[in-house]
Amino acid sequence: MQNVLENTADAVEVPEQHPGLVSRMFRDYRNNFGLFWQVMLPLIIVNLLFYIGIFLFAKSMSPEGQWTISTGGSIAGPISSSESVEPTGVVWGTRLGFSFTSINLLWLAMCPLIFVIVGHRNGMDTTFKTVWQQTLRKTVPILGATFLIGIVVLGVPVIFGFFAFEFLFLELAQSNAPPFIFGFGGMIAAWSVISMYFVVKWSLYNQGIMIENLSAVRALRRSSELVRSRTWWRLLGIYLLLSLVYTVLTSVLLGLTIAFLSFVVPELIPLREALLSSRLIGLLFFGYAKITVEGAPMLWTVAAICSVQTLISAALTPIWASLTTHLYTEQVGEHTQQVSV
Repeated sequence: MQNVLENTADAVEVPEQHPGLVSRMFRDYRNNFGLFWQVMLPLIIVNLLFYIGIFLFAKSMSPEGQWTISTGGSIAGPISSSESVEPTGVVWGTRLGFSFTSINLLWLAMCPLIFVIVGHRNGMDTTFKTVWQQTLRKTVPILGATFLIGIVVLGVPVIFGFFAFEFLFLELAQSNAPPFIFGFGGMIAAWSVISMYFVVKWSLYNQGIMIENLSAVRALRRSSELVRSRTWWRLLGIYLLLSLVYTVLTSVLLGLTIAFLSFVVPELIPLREALLSSRLIGLLFFGYAKITVEGAPMLWTVAAICSVQTLISAALTPIWASLTTHLYTEQVGEHTQQVSV
């Protein structure tokens, strides 16, 4: 694949000839709309089948008990009636972030979508077949980088949390030692901040793999070189803004979906009535409504909710790919210019 860095220096020298970041992202989406969705279609189907499979498995293991359905995108259960402390009905709350469905799409679709964007920019004849061929050739570095990030961001806190809870927290809780419990919570909060730091720091590694043909470790190092000081804060702000948009969009569209479903699913009528009240505006401020029902929802209800949520995530995934690709090329240009000076 042609290296995109050949064209980066010129882009930095005359930035006034280039549209803004939002305009470039819109242009990428418009020019590659059909191919974007063709490339993501297998992943969309896999995501739907995966979550429907989880639902069927959970339902088969425990068909009784309470289930919760949320406009935030979660369908949780089953909870046995003896363990549940929540009465059936509607509860309101707030949330911010991506669901597991969107995260899967972001991670799995990022590399092929990057190839589409860069290929179109370089005048390459990209097709569904060539996109996935090029992506599959880089399976080792893609999985390697994903594994390393998973170990740092998830593996360390999970292992530490397990041993701390098993050998320390329970004993401290039983002995009424609030300072130690507070310290334990502080360590979890500190690691959350550290994890966020590395997630932003390494957020451009996919571009290093797909554009510069780097290995997993070198791609992470390359991303770290490009995301420094003020750049880190800028990227954090952009990522948080996109997360806010996703949260609001998901709550509103899933709220409308559940409201329509309530006309044929009587259990959801209380949620529809809650959404049609004055609290509906809360969905625009990161709110969500959750209903707890007795018994598992019907399969087609779960399929409809998961389909809408998956399509929302799929619609935003190319935006994320375009955003990070343009940020990557911008930072490469600035980094190259600083080195040359």
